[in-house]
Amino acid sequence: MFQIVSRRSLSAILPGLLAALIALPVPWAGVQAAARIRHSPALVVASTEPQLGAAQNVAFFQPFTQATGQPVTRRAWTGSLPDLESRGLHAGNDTAWSLVFAEDSTIRAACMQGLVVHLAGSATNPDGCGAPGLATQVVVAWDQTWRESAPRWNDFWDVVRFPGKRGLRRDPRTTLEIALLADGVPPDQVYGQLATPQGVDRAFRKLSQLRPYITWWSTPNEAASLLSRKQVLMGSAPREAVNSIAMHGEPGRIGINTDMALSYDLSWAVVAGQSAERLGRSRELLHFIVQPDRQGAFVAAVPSGPSGPAHPAALLPMDVQFWQVNYAPLSRRFETWLHKAG
Repeated sequence: MFQIVSRRSLSAILPGLLAALIALPVPWAGVQAAARIRHSPALVVASTEPQLGAAQNVAFFQPFTQATGQPVTRRAWTGSLPDLESRGLHAGNDTAWSLVFAEDSTIRAACMQGLVVHLAGSATNPDGCGAPGLATQVVVAWDQTWRESAPRWNDFWDVVRFPGKRGLRRDPRTTLEIALLADGVPPDQVYGQLATPQGVDRAFRKLSQLRPYITWWSTPNEAASLLSRKQVLMGSAPREAVNSIAMHGEPGRIGINTDMALSYDLSWAVVAGQSAERLGRSRELLHFIVQPDRQGAFVAAVPSGPSGPAHPAALLPMDVQFWQVNYAPLSRRFETWLHKAG
């Protein structure tokens, strides 16, 4: 499970992405035919990654509207499955979402509950739950005006040497893995530990040590805001969220350490429960998004930011299958711990 890799580019996952969509019944020619669409209600794309919205507008949504006349609107999404259900299966045509964009574990959970449409399987996506959109990481990010050398996860817990607030995600995903890494668990044993009651207890004991110093974030924008407003000394944060800080007048202040980062995928999915006509247009938009030229434009538009270490980073790939099975019980345990700790 533990491997030394560099960040995967979108070009590396394009073959699997296109294969995953090949069985969708709307051909690319359908987008060209859709150029006759005028005055249609906007397709709504809900995303848990608003920091990528500008790049998606430039690469996907604006060109799609220009090519088809079909407007597209973006909405922020917390990743809550009840919210998705209310905007899909239980939504009217005027309030239905069309596509969603979120981390792969969220998309797969939605897929298992029938909240998004199953796509064709492929070697990289055998169950057809979503189409790959971007490979990213949760990294250690810190304010370089405080310290030039990069902190690691064990430094994250060292409030004696490095006093100050820490930013962590209010979600067991990535947070429990980080706690075990900080407690000295070898990366290739993290999920083996989390699969046992003793390992889960160990992770929560480690979190309890840091709890008075934690400021919680729920979205990538919140993670970036904590750092940009100097509300935390260091924090876990999605890499693209940190990169977005540099685009808003603060280049160089926030550093990242990609060693022991948690890598994960972001995926697209078509929302289930739409009317047949709207579902067809949503599929057309997804076909447009996965075209190689559009993917290339997206890569070019994604903000670049601080670089990590010069040597290849050691990444811990997020175990999607583990979270597919264990997310619900560990979420309940996490919320109970938060309530008792509070």
